[in-house]
Amino acid sequence: MLFMGLIASFLTARTWTDTQGRTVEAEFVSATQSTVTIRRDDDGRTFDLPLDRLSETDRAWVAARIAGDNAGSSSENKTTEAGGLAPSQLAVPVEEFNALFGLPLLADDNLWDDEPASAAGRLRLPEEGRTSHFESYRVYPRNPVPVLGASAYTVALQASEGRITAVTFMFANRGDYPAFAGVGSGLVVVTKAALRAFEKTLEADFEKISGTLTARLGEPRRESAAGSLDTGRKALRWENGPHALLLAHDQEQMVSLKIVPVERTVAARLASEQLRRLLESRITRRANGDVILDQVPMISQGPKGYCVPATFERYLRYVGIPADMYELAMVADTNFGGGTTFAGMAGGIDRYVRRQGRSLERVSLKLTPAGLARYIDGGYPVIWGLFSTDAFNRVSSEHTRDRSGVTDWAAWKKTVSATAKKFTGTRSGAHACLIIGYNRATNEIAFTDSWGPDYAERWVPAEVAQKISQDEYWMISR
Repeated sequence: MLFMGLIASFLTARTWTDTQGRTVEAEFVSATQSTVTIRRDDDGRTFDLPLDRLSETDRAWVAARIAGDNAGSSSENKTTEAGGLAPSQLAVPVEEFNALFGLPLLADDNLWDDEPASAAGRLRLPEEGRTSHFESYRVYPRNPVPVLGASAYTVALQASEGRITAVTFMFANRGDYPAFAGVGSGLVVVTKAALRAFEKTLEADFEKISGTLTARLGEPRRESAAGSLDTGRKALRWENGPHALLLAHDQEQMVSLKIVPVERTVAARLASEQLRRLLESRITRRANGDVILDQVPMISQGPKGYCVPATFERYLRYVGIPADMYELAMVADTNFGGGTTFAGMAGGIDRYVRRQGRSLERVSLKLTPAGLARYIDGGYPVIWGLFSTDAFNRVSSEHTRDRSGVTDWAAWKKTVSATAKKFTGTRSGAHACLIIGYNRATNEIAFTDSWGPDYAERWVPAEVAQKISQDEYWMISR
């Protein structure tokens, strides 16, 4: 219920332009007939601006907002940010819009009131993960999907509290591009020719997609990319009714298209006490002694080496901070095909996390139930660097499977001890995941891998985990 209460405090975020052409990304707070109050995204400061200093488009948007509020926010009084079509009216009808993409994106004129599972089924996106608050669907097709004249390497749909928040298409990018497969593990070297070909593909994808959308939806405008991690990324924006299409091109990195609500929402920053109550409400204590955080959103990193970016995205979203693993990989200087250091990630996102009122910390702990309790009991997962060997994954999979049928926990404790004694760890295959639970009585820890729903909750003896640990632990605190 606390989380639902926070949804009500969402504010409208948009790009504001003054009469001199200067822009700022800020949330609409309130307005009178002569001024508008906005809250700037990057530092949370609030400003009162005279309406006569704003562009004509912004003045029209504020006027429409005031009129809509006065009329009880009835749908017939709402307009888009451009002051044009009402959200229920599509410039490109449903059938033509779907044909443009070559996919059944829309069932009617509003994607945002669809059931997430229904929309995902229509797009044939398998479930990536589901909790009481988050759900997501994603596909890494065997062969790229043709979309808007380019090749999409992954398509994802995300939802929060039962409402779709975004549909994302990733085109050519450092992680999924076929020529870079195996680079992160050192099996492949990126040649100058391969890099030139990749850069040409990025440019070609961007030109094809932007040209196709412009021909049907008109000239775009430039604005900050959705969910940008203080990178200054810019996107081209088109609108079709309540749908905003944001196309971003990052040189030597990626081309992405994100479809979000026209009036995209940004959660009001949680106060420390609010976050504390929210995280504590997500702790599950089971009769067998398990203490588990089972509400962490799932992200599948796919076949590339994006374990660090995917793990950090999951943690950031869990504590209410918007994030995307592809952009995280970019700011952390992830290698072609994957491979990210914790130091690189920390350096890339520290400023962004601090602007959200949080702190990213490397922590020192004993990898035991007692050592983890101070974090898990507060609702905080722990980012864990380990060596993910075949032997470890085989043991953890078998252990998790056998554990699910246990009824005699005293006998199971002996099994845990025997498994730990037999296991000999090797230090190869660097990996990152989240520790999400423990059981003191059986001396086990729980973790979650970013490999899809089958890996949402895994258990191993604490002594097994200790043998393959890099002793690298991170958390995001209040």
